[in-house]
Amino acid sequence: MLFVCAKNIFFAVIFVTMQLSLVKANYASEVASKKCSNSIADRVIYRNALSGDVRAQYFLGKKLFAPSCTSDEQERGLVLLMHAAQGDHPNALFILGYMIFENAQNDREVHDALIYLEKSSNLGHHPAKSYLGSVLLNNATTNKEKLKALDLLKTAALAGSDDAAKTLFHIYSSGLYGEKKSSCLADFWFALTFKKDTFNSNNPNAKISDCGNGERITVLQ
Repeated sequence: MLFVCAKNIFFAVIFVTMQLSLVKANYASEVASKKCSNSIADRVIYRNALSGDVRAQYFLGKKLFAPSCTSDEQERGLVLLMHAAQGDHPNALFILGYMIFENAQNDREVHDALIYLEKSSNLGHHPAKSYLGSVLLNNATTNKEKLKALDLLKTAALAGSDDAAKTLFHIYSSGLYGEKKSSCLADFWFALTFKKDTFNSNNPNAKISDCGNGERITVLQ
């Protein structure tokens, strides 16, 4: 999972570069002597990105934003990721939402991060559901907000997110966030995380756990 140190790139640069036009970029001069983007394949991908191909924008943006790339390449990668996010690419939305939230300095930046994460989550990106669920759970002030957070975590965990399943295991094994302590539910999420071979994806009932006493996993429809 790509999460480089965004502290090296100020948020002021992020939102200014977001407005730059990719169409005016001259790829040949920009990548000369660069470390991460000088292959023929990258040149083809970049041309596709310039033409508005969201997948190309995300692919090359993620590559250029890696820690091993130069600062100029990282900035260019950030621009590409921004454009991919504007095109509703779920991975790009998630990366930007995560990066902004982890480095947020004020409520506006938190708000912007949550917008990215919500969009990614709504597009079915399960890591975004897991991360957003944890963020909302840690900041929930009402039972409705807590239930929304738990639903996001359960959906992500059942889709294969280890982070979400581990979070749910700790919640139900320790009775965190006001949830009733349940060894049955804790065992279920533990098994889903560490014993994936226990669950056969071809069995429609494999991911349903009936714990008795009204405790039942019902989020997978």
